[in-house]
Amino acid sequence: MSLKRFLSGLRDRCLGTELDRALRRAGNAGGRSVLVYWNRGLGDIALGLCALLARLRERLPGCHISVLTRPDLEQAFALTDIDRILVCPTLRRGDAQGFGRACRELELECGNFDLVLERPDPTAWLADGLGHYVPRLRWRTEWNSLVNRFVGISLDRPVIAAHVSSETGQYYGYAKDWPPHSWHELFQRVSERHPVQWVLLGHAKGERFDQPNALDLRGQTSLLDVLAILRNRAQVLIAVDSGILAMVYYLAESFPLEVISLWSDPRQGVLKQRVASPNPGLRHCPLVGEGEDVLRLNVERVEAAVVASLARLAPRPTPQ
Repeated sequence: MSLKRFLSGLRDRCLGTELDRALRRAGNAGGRSVLVYWNRGLGDIALGLCALLARLRERLPGCHISVLTRPDLEQAFALTDIDRILVCPTLRRGDAQGFGRACRELELECGNFDLVLERPDPTAWLADGLGHYVPRLRWRTEWNSLVNRFVGISLDRPVIAAHVSSETGQYYGYAKDWPPHSWHELFQRVSERHPVQWVLLGHAKGERFDQPNALDLRGQTSLLDVLAILRNRAQVLIAVDSGILAMVYYLAESFPLEVISLWSDPRQGVLKQRVASPNPGLRHCPLVGEGEDVLRLNVERVEAAVVASLARLAPRPTPQ
């Protein structure tokens, strides 16, 4: 351990974390307006930021929280209790100078806020509580109707949603995605034995899948569209460790959903959080690849989990 890290840890133990110290200053000054800058991943909103927002409201009762973020995260923040969402149209993930540039572009004066969190770090700041806090993402009833425009989704056979790519694998030092040939084999093996429809979900098209009973909606859906499909049409979701997995896992709605997740590192994502979903109808089956490598997760194991999920499904009502 470096001397700098040792001294930082000692300071946190004696005086509290950077967040603790900032909250004390804001509280002593009677501050109530907070600006949070967020340019990290989608899943981290549920996995860490929700707990941070709860801590802010606990320590600064009645505070008004604004978030400054990029366009692709706007809908995700609509699921939280953020008071105001400020979107910088040109902000991109990984932009080291993004905060200052976004403030200038939106003509946002940081001095108008009592507390500004430019580099929020829930993992370090809330190490004592993240393993106990259950994020609860709010779903609005009117969002259910978003599913109606996807007329190709079956109503008379089980629907298995597949999120085949994390789409953020470049930010990690290990494989997060199950290989395309394994997905192809899984689709074929399950389809040969069970009358199902596959629905592919994701932000970008990526690898082509020509399975005849597969509806490829990748690149055609927003986050709320995806959640509406999972909330109202799919019975099973198979997903790699991703933002979509985290968002549906912590959706505070009661609806049945069998979730099969595919992993390399079981110390990440919802497995690291170690708390149950707020959805009592969600059943989660995590599968970790041999040697903690998702590339070594064999198709037979995933197929067995899918078949078990299909066997647990309640009979669907006959469409009118």
